[in-house]
Amino acid sequence: MRPARNARPSVAQLAPYIPGLKVPVVGFSGGVNKALLESHGNDGLICILRSYASQAEGDFIALICANPDIPVDTHTVTAQEAREEKAIVLRIPLARLSDGTVGPVYIVVTHLDSRREETQRLSLKVDRVAPTGNEPIVAPPWVNEHLPRPQPAQTLIDSTAAQRGVAVSIGFYPVDTTLPANTHRAVRDRIRLIIGSEVVEHPVTEGQASHRNPITLTVNYGTWLKIGSGRHACAYDVLDEVGNYAPGRSPTQMLEVRLNPNEKLLDSGHIVEAPSGTLDADKLAGKSATLRFPIAGKGWASGDTLRASLRGRTLTGVEVEQIYSTPVGSTAIQYLDIAWPNADLSLLIGALIQLSYERLRPGQPGVPSENAFIQITGTPVDTELDAPQVPAANDGVLNPLTDPVSVIVRSYMGQHPDDCVTLVLDGKYANGHGFYEEHRLPAGTGDISFDLANGQDGKIRQLESGTLRLYYYINLLGDRPASKDLNLLVGEPMVALPKVQVLQAPEPDPTFDPDISRANANVTVRWHAAFVRGTTVVLYFEGSALGGSAPPMRRLITDAWLGEDLMFVVPRIYVLANLNRSARIYYTLERPGLRTLYSQPLVMKVGSVLQLDVPLILQSTVTGPATATLNPLHVLPPLAPIATLRVRYPMLPGDDIQPIFKGTFGLGTPVIAPKPADPALGHVDFSLSNQVIAANLGRQASVSYIVTRGGASTSSQILSLTVEALPAQHLDRVSVPQALAGAIDVSKAHSVRVLEWPFMRSGQPVWIDINGVANLPLREGTPLSAPEFAAKRVEHSLPAAYLRSLPNRSTLTVETRVSLNGSAHKDFAVKLGTVSYRIENTKGVMANIRAAGTPTNLALSADGTRLYVTQTTTPKSVAVIDTQNYRVIHTITNIGSPLWLALHPNGSRLYVSDNSSAANTPVRVISTQDYSTLHTLTGFTTVHGLTLNKTGTRLYVADNGASEMVIFDTTHHNVVSRVTTTRPSAIAISPDGTRAHIAGAFDWRAINLANNAQLSQVNIVSQPQQIAHSPLLQRIYITQPDRGTVLIGNTATLQISQTLSGLQRPYGVAFHPKLERAYITQSGADLLTLMDTRTQNVIGAYAGFSQPRDVVVSPDGTYAYVANARNNTVSVVVL
Repeated sequence: MRPARNARPSVAQLAPYIPGLKVPVVGFSGGVNKALLESHGNDGLICILRSYASQAEGDFIALICANPDIPVDTHTVTAQEAREEKAIVLRIPLARLSDGTVGPVYIVVTHLDSRREETQRLSLKVDRVAPTGNEPIVAPPWVNEHLPRPQPAQTLIDSTAAQRGVAVSIGFYPVDTTLPANTHRAVRDRIRLIIGSEVVEHPVTEGQASHRNPITLTVNYGTWLKIGSGRHACAYDVLDEVGNYAPGRSPTQMLEVRLNPNEKLLDSGHIVEAPSGTLDADKLAGKSATLRFPIAGKGWASGDTLRASLRGRTLTGVEVEQIYSTPVGSTAIQYLDIAWPNADLSLLIGALIQLSYERLRPGQPGVPSENAFIQITGTPVDTELDAPQVPAANDGVLNPLTDPVSVIVRSYMGQHPDDCVTLVLDGKYANGHGFYEEHRLPAGTGDISFDLANGQDGKIRQLESGTLRLYYYINLLGDRPASKDLNLLVGEPMVALPKVQVLQAPEPDPTFDPDISRANANVTVRWHAAFVRGTTVVLYFEGSALGGSAPPMRRLITDAWLGEDLMFVVPRIYVLANLNRSARIYYTLERPGLRTLYSQPLVMKVGSVLQLDVPLILQSTVTGPATATLNPLHVLPPLAPIATLRVRYPMLPGDDIQPIFKGTFGLGTPVIAPKPADPALGHVDFSLSNQVIAANLGRQASVSYIVTRGGASTSSQILSLTVEALPAQHLDRVSVPQALAGAIDVSKAHSVRVLEWPFMRSGQPVWIDINGVANLPLREGTPLSAPEFAAKRVEHSLPAAYLRSLPNRSTLTVETRVSLNGSAHKDFAVKLGTVSYRIENTKGVMANIRAAGTPTNLALSADGTRLYVTQTTTPKSVAVIDTQNYRVIHTITNIGSPLWLALHPNGSRLYVSDNSSAANTPVRVISTQDYSTLHTLTGFTTVHGLTLNKTGTRLYVADNGASEMVIFDTTHHNVVSRVTTTRPSAIAISPDGTRAHIAGAFDWRAINLANNAQLSQVNIVSQPQQIAHSPLLQRIYITQPDRGTVLIGNTATLQISQTLSGLQRPYGVAFHPKLERAYITQSGADLLTLMDTRTQNVIGAYAGFSQPRDVVVSPDGTYAYVANARNNTVSVVVL
């Protein structure tokens, strides 16, 4: 007789279904990876028995894992489950899933007539450890330092090389070969070499896994054609046979690919805010970045479209591409800018992004550009998949009558229309039975909506008074981390029917001890308002051992039972069948025409009450019945770098032990894998990495364990463990080794050296702060690299310019911190000692160059070799100084009474005002080759200041007498325009050349040089002397000698942000070209004042001047030159 087409399979035809099981795995039925176990939750690995032929009420189902005599989970089939042909959800506890071979795993069904059936058997490969280990990358960039950089045979790939194939060598991993063997390269690891957007995959062979020689992959010609010409990043990632991905990717090797010598690519674009190739997202303060693309002279036509692409990879392994398109209007513009929204760029913090673009023209193929690569740094944002949403749920509670139940997966980063989105529903019925279901939909282009039918006897409706966990994953589990969970209660908690009570097993630890209770178990169901006439209460006693489940007991509610508690008796034979195990007791309320209600279950232990003492840390010293102290030196080399947590109690086969160590957040509270009990040995040891101890230095932790026996859990007493702090001498690891007798000679090179510290490990964030009159963050939480770890030290050079800026005999302090608890926050890091040194900066004024006639104002050539000085009293002239030999080499005379001057950027022409009279001041244009006067500019009243733009095409003259800023074309020396401004004294041009800032009599004005429109006017009370613009910050400084103040203006807000007071006739101001430093002369105090322009604080001063006037700084920031009006010298100052 042929079976019906839809007949259910027999038990023997079924295998346990494990959602997400990785197949194929050579030699096994499947593989279990870390992501799979995490997705299944703390209750263990889900194993589902699908509906089977002859499924009947009372069937006893046992899940076997290795030991056929001790089931790891059990279930008794109810009448409803048999009637509705429900699948049975069972779990293998995590304690039974140690890494390695696990099995056989199978399910045994024993029918009420004692017939026994078995499913097919599975052999599982469990592997929780990724290649190179599971140590997370805690801070950008997302680079795995344990993976060696790929080594191509050549980095310039032309057509000839591409056609014969290019070998790429991948070294043995991890780089640190002292890491555990299970982190090393292994057979059937998959190495995925990524060049551009192409992936070349290589499985590790048995031969390659047997040695540590590099593996060579060959990239063939067809792949190079797909990659295309241009600059490309080459890196790789690794995943093992069961699907564990190594954290992050390898370091990157840049390649130059030139397949066609005649192919012309468009010039690369760049990010304006990342001139050095690194974009600090934090410094944007929420603003967009600017993508800039060259247009003029690059073959663009009006109507073309520029299509820009940014590609990068998040820490979670998601490849992200962001596209921005814009039409090209004018082709005369030098650049086209596109805003990169902060919300978009934040997703790629930590990534090395590839910026490219394409010129699109109707009817023609697109023309690509060269690739540019930018490292994005900053504080990472959350890029995990959001939890699914159930709009009908309110405050975490879902009405079980909701129909349909709509579940929404919001559109996600990296979404592709063909992605497979799997929604998982993992729940528990009110009686504690498991529920599991999966739904799949294609991702499409927007939000994904799952509409789950939930009509009469709907699956979610049946979860009333239970719980439901929802999450989803994209494509295959493990390709990227699953989403966050949404945890719901199904129905209000107060609606659930209460637990039963057992006379012989009272709360809070319901245990039926047969040595004390010699008879049956007396179960009481307390009266409930739902117990109305005609309803039926059905009591279930479901044991965890064969023969331990009693038949369901029914009680019809009649008038006699209204308002009365219901008493049930469970025969002793069923209770004792569960000796040293447990039974689940619950009841249902059947209501004609209405859905069945379930009570909360009572899990009753059967056997003697289990008394569990505190655990023991073997390396600790016991100080009391429940206290101990741990010296961290006991878990450091030469001793074993572990702490051993030992559990000892009267063990039985089948017990599972879950240790709990609660310390600081993160590494200080590890997730410890449970283990099965070992009755023969009498104890079980758990190894804790000494990193756990490091994270709890100087703190207290609580240590305990939970024993699960036959489905019921018992908690131990709690050990209070005090972890002592490290002795100070073990943290004294920091020095400046070049310092002598506690002094740093700033004329010599110096570095900060940090030697190996206790608990040193790759990836630990390290901070080095240099504190003095000026503070310098030398290292800001950069993770310890693999080479640094191998060298067992960290070393950073102290910038010479910074050291030279510190006043003589001031104190410099080095403060170093390292994170030992996995946190990327400096406040939680451990201080590795603090060392202080005395600064020997005796050079200060290292020379005084003899000049004449009251040196006043200065101009320095772009190469720093020539200094021009106006000498305003007899002999009235301009001195020319050779700065390399510290001497005057020429004096320019016969130019009237020189006062103000400006030097052309190319050094060929000097502009000098002749202030012989208070009216009709001319400006001389002097050749710096032969010192002849080339031209005389006239038409002014009284000139008070001169300045040039960066390119030297425009001269800006402050005509104080005419209340004008006069702008000259320096090619033809024609007046371009005159801008009205009240009595200007000095002019500063912004670094980008777009604005003029004018210090006038009692005001500061900002002028838009594109149209000469006034942008702002700010009152400044007193007559100014000079104005200067910071090259690094949006700040201008205005000196006011008469008031003894310096005004600091914010050029972004066009407001005065700070006033420095108490100075003695401040005159000149100059900025360091590379450091955030300003230098201000105090002619009344004979000082050169040093300022930190970031904090806007005075941090020091140089002495030894004689009525100093103007100051300039050399292009490399090494020297300052100060004009001394009183003693007719120019001082050379070592900065």
